[in-house]
Amino acid sequence: MRLDTLRIDGFGRLAGRTFAFAPGLTVVVGPNEAGKSTLSAAIVAALYGLQRGEKDRWRPWTGSAYGAVLHYQTADGKRWELHRDFERDAKGVRLYDEDGNDAAGRAAVLRSLVPGELHLRVPLDVYLQTACVRQRAIALEGSSAGAVSTALAQALDGGPKEDAAMGALERLDAALRKHVGTQRAHKNAPLRALRAEEERRRREADDARAALASLAELRERIAAERAERDRAAAAAAGLERRARELQAAQLRAQLAALKDYRDELAELQAARAAYDDVATFPVARVGELEDAYHAWRSAVHVAEAASRALAEEPFGDDDLRELAALGHDAGSLDDDAYDAVRAAAAQAETAASRAAAASGDAAAARRDGGGGRTASGMLVAVALTAFAGDVAVAIAHLWIWTAIASVAAIVFGFAAARGSRARAGRAAEADAKQRIADAATAEERLAADTVARVLEPLKIASIDELARRRERYVALHARAALRAKADARARSAEADAAAAAERFDRLAALLVPDVAGTRDERRAASGKREARCRERDGIDAALAMLTVRRGTILLGADEFALQAEYEALVAAGVEPAEHDEPATLREIERERAELIARAHDAERRMEGHAGELRRAEQNVPDAAAADEALASTQAQIVKLEAFERALKLARDTVEQRKDEAHRAFARRLEQYSTDVLAAITGGRYGEIRLDPSTLEIRVRIPETGQIEDLDRLSAGTSDQIALVVRFATARMFAEGLERPPLLLDDPFAFWDADRIARCLPVLVRGGRDGQTIVFTASGELAEAAAAAGASRIDLAANGVLV
Repeated sequence: MRLDTLRIDGFGRLAGRTFAFAPGLTVVVGPNEAGKSTLSAAIVAALYGLQRGEKDRWRPWTGSAYGAVLHYQTADGKRWELHRDFERDAKGVRLYDEDGNDAAGRAAVLRSLVPGELHLRVPLDVYLQTACVRQRAIALEGSSAGAVSTALAQALDGGPKEDAAMGALERLDAALRKHVGTQRAHKNAPLRALRAEEERRRREADDARAALASLAELRERIAAERAERDRAAAAAAGLERRARELQAAQLRAQLAALKDYRDELAELQAARAAYDDVATFPVARVGELEDAYHAWRSAVHVAEAASRALAEEPFGDDDLRELAALGHDAGSLDDDAYDAVRAAAAQAETAASRAAAASGDAAAARRDGGGGRTASGMLVAVALTAFAGDVAVAIAHLWIWTAIASVAAIVFGFAAARGSRARAGRAAEADAKQRIADAATAEERLAADTVARVLEPLKIASIDELARRRERYVALHARAALRAKADARARSAEADAAAAAERFDRLAALLVPDVAGTRDERRAASGKREARCRERDGIDAALAMLTVRRGTILLGADEFALQAEYEALVAAGVEPAEHDEPATLREIERERAELIARAHDAERRMEGHAGELRRAEQNVPDAAAADEALASTQAQIVKLEAFERALKLARDTVEQRKDEAHRAFARRLEQYSTDVLAAITGGRYGEIRLDPSTLEIRVRIPETGQIEDLDRLSAGTSDQIALVVRFATARMFAEGLERPPLLLDDPFAFWDADRIARCLPVLVRGGRDGQTIVFTASGELAEAAAAAGASRIDLAANGVLV
C-alpha cells in the first residue's frame, strides 16, 4: 500500500490541511507541538478508525468538521478514495474505487468496513506493532505476539500453509465444540452431558443396590425383633410363677399380722375404759389456767414492791406547804421569764464593769492633759524670755549672742507648739472614754430597772435570792412528782393483782368446779386431771398407731378380699414360699413389667418393620437394568473421550507444524535484521534472535559473546535494534501480503548524531523498497534525508509536498 494524499478537515490541532506523500521516503519535520503525532494518528485513524477513548482526544480544536479524506493505492495498482466522518464512528466510512464506485460491498465479510484490515490483511494491533512506530515506542510489545506471529506466518510463502493450518485448527476446534464440547460451553457440551448422565445412572444403580440391601436389613430386623419378643415373653412367664408363690407367702403373712392387730386392739380398748372420768375434761385450757396463776403471782409481787417504794418516798405535809408557798413567788415564773431576768441582771453587771473601766480611763486621760499644759506654758515662757534677751542684745550690738538667743527662742517655740497639739489629742481621748462610760451607765440603769420590775412584785431582794428560791422550788416539785408516780404505781399494781386473782378463780371454777380450797390446791387438782388426760391420749395414740399398722398390713385392700385371694391361690396349687420377701416380690414384679413392655415394644417394632418391608417390596428398583444403562453410558463416554484425544492429537500436530512455520519466519526475520543491524550499529552488533511466541528480541554482546536481552543495552541501541526488526517485518509482509506504509513518529529521541547518520541510509533504502514516512523535530535529519533523495513536508508551511 502507498499513501498519496491526506486531506484533514479537522483532527486535533490540524484543520483544513492537505498532505501529499512521496512513494519512497518522506520526512515530516516540525517543532514540538506542531502536529507531527497528530498527523501520524490521523493516518492510522483513517485506515482503521478511532479506538475506544480516542474520539474526544482528537476532536478538532477549531470546531471544524471532524473528518478526513485519504487517497491511496494498493500493490495491484488499484487506487482508492477513503472518506472518514469521525463523529459517526464506524458508520461514517465511505470507500470508493478509481471509477468512483462504492467499494463497501467488497468488505461484506467484515462486520464493519475497516480499509486497513481489508487491504493490508492485518488487524490494527499487528499494524501498530510492525509498521507504525508511535512516539518513543519503537520496541515490540509481547501482548500482541500471537497476532503478529500469525500475520508474519501468512506473509511467509504467500501464506497458504498458515491459512491451511489456521483453517485446520478452526475445523478441529469446531468439531471439538460440536461433538465433545468445551469447558466454558453452557448449551452444547456432549461429553459433559454424558458424564452427568453417567453420574446420574451411577446414583440410580447405587440407589437400587442400596434399596435391596435395605430390604435384606429389614428382614433381619424383623427376625431379631421376633426373637427378642419371644425371649421377653418366656422370661415374664417364669417371673409370674415366682411372683404368685411370693404373693401367697405375703398374703399368709398379712393374715397373721391382722390376727395380732385384733388382739392388741382389744387390750388397748379395755385399758382406755379406765379413763372415762376425764373424758370431758377441757385439757386444752389447763395452760390458760397456768398462765392466769403465774400472772396473779407476778401481780401480787409487783403490788408489794410498789407499796414498799411508796413508803420509802419522804415527802410530808411541811414539804407540801413549802412547795405551795414557793409557787406564789419564785415558782410563778416560767423558764423563759426566769432566763430573761437572769440575762438582764448579768447585762447590768457587765455594763457596770464597763462603765467603771471607761470612767477610770477618762480620768487618767484628763490628768495627762493637765501636765502637758504646764510643760507647754514653761516652754512658751522660755521662748519669750529668749526673744526679749535677743532684742536686748541686738540693741547692745552683741550679734553673736543675738543669734544664739534667736535659735533658742525658735527651738522652745516649736517644742511649745508640739506640746499644745499633744494636749489637745489627750483631751479628745478623755472625752471619748467619758462618752463610753456614760453609755455603759445608761445601759446598767436600764437593765437594773428590768430586774427591779420582776423582783419587786415578788418581794424578793436580789437576783441571788431569786435563784436560791427557784432551785428549792424545782427540787420540791420533782420530789412531789416522784411521790405521785409511786402512789399511782401502787394503786395500779393492787388493781392488777385483784384482776389476775379474779381471772384465775373464773378458770378454776370452770376446770375443777368440784374442788374447794386455796388457789394452789385448785391448781394442783387441775394438774392431776391433766396428767390423766395425757395418759388417755397416749392410749388413743397407740390405737391410732394400730389403725396405721392395719393400713400398712392391708395396703389398701379389704381384709376379706385378702382371705379370699389367699384361699384361691392355695386352691390353684400355688405353694407359698418359705419366707415372705416383699422387696423381692416388688423387684420381680418390676422386672416382669419391664419384660412385658420389652415384648410389646419388640412386637410394635416388628409390625413397623413388616409394614415398611411391604411398602418397599412394592417399589423395588431393577438393579440389573440400572447397571446395564450405566455400562451403556460409560461406553459412549469412552468413545467420545477417544474422539476428543484424537482431535487434540491432530490439533497438537497442526500446532506443531504451525510453530515450525513460525520458527521459519523467525529465522527469516533474524536473517533480514542481521543484514541491516551491522550497518546501523557500526559493525558492533551483527547477530539477533527473535522469539516468535513473545516477540522478545535478544542480541549477542561482542564483549561477552553471550546472547542477552535488550534491557541490558542502552536506550539508543535498543531502539536501533527494534527499528531494524520493524524494517524486517515490513519486508516480510511484502513477500506474501500487502506491504504497509511504514510510519515512524520521532523514533530518534535517544539517538546521537552518529547513530542517526548510520541509520539514514537504511531509511533511504527502506523507502526504495516501500513507502516510509518519518516524523521528526530535527531539521538536520530532514535536510540530510532530503539530500539523500527523500521528500520533505514542513508542518510550519502549508503542508504540501516540498
